[in-house]
Amino acid sequence: MKEGNAKRQSAVWVFVSGGVLIAAAIIALYTPWFQICDVREVIVSGNQHASASELVALAQLHRNQTIFSVPANLVRSRIEAHPWIKQASVRRVFPHTISLVVEERRVLAWSQHPSENITVAVAEGGIIVGPGYVDSASLELVGATTSGWDSGDRLVHSQVADLIASLQGGVCQLAVLSVDVTDLRSIELFLENDLQVRLGEIDRAQERLRAVRALCQEIEIDGYELIDVRFGGEATLVPRKAVRR
Repeated sequence: MKEGNAKRQSAVWVFVSGGVLIAAAIIALYTPWFQICDVREVIVSGNQHASASELVALAQLHRNQTIFSVPANLVRSRIEAHPWIKQASVRRVFPHTISLVVEERRVLAWSQHPSENITVAVAEGGIIVGPGYVDSASLELVGATTSGWDSGDRLVHSQVADLIASLQGGVCQLAVLSVDVTDLRSIELFLENDLQVRLGEIDRAQERLRAVRALCQEIEIDGYELIDVRFGGEATLVPRKAVRR
């Protein structure tokens, strides 16, 4: 009986000792004054337009944090609040480094302020990333409604953002020069070679854009100046006027 009690006491002691060690380790990693694994370096990568200092400031990292006490999900969401940042990840690099890896949004279009001499770049997700940067986009977005014209504002209608994303790479092997969304019931595309495409209402723009691309597999697109797919699933084609010599 005494031998059995001794074994049980030994087992309890080992268990308790293990718990003490685990608790000590947790305290060591999370107690601010403990200098093991404290954050001493922050590395930012993947950024081109957003500055590293801006992203570190958004992360709100501070002295006396350990790399394990940094709230990774919260830091990630803070960084993704930056207009340029599409997604971010937070990595802990032993013993003293936090690595912030970001992917920036691509600029998809540019848009002119309706009353002021301001041109802004519109990036993925319909996010305005500020004035300038328009040289990286050839597509003009005309008549878009926005929440504002400052960096971080956005297109009001998400379907417009989806449409300009789908126009990247062109239509029928022709570059899209502009898309007019002034009237969401009558979306119009203007392509190179003076080709105009009428898609109609924004709710069906993607569906009709696919129809136009399928049509281009069947006809010589260079022979037409207008493709109208607004009505009944049928396309109205207007041939180019012959040039008399």
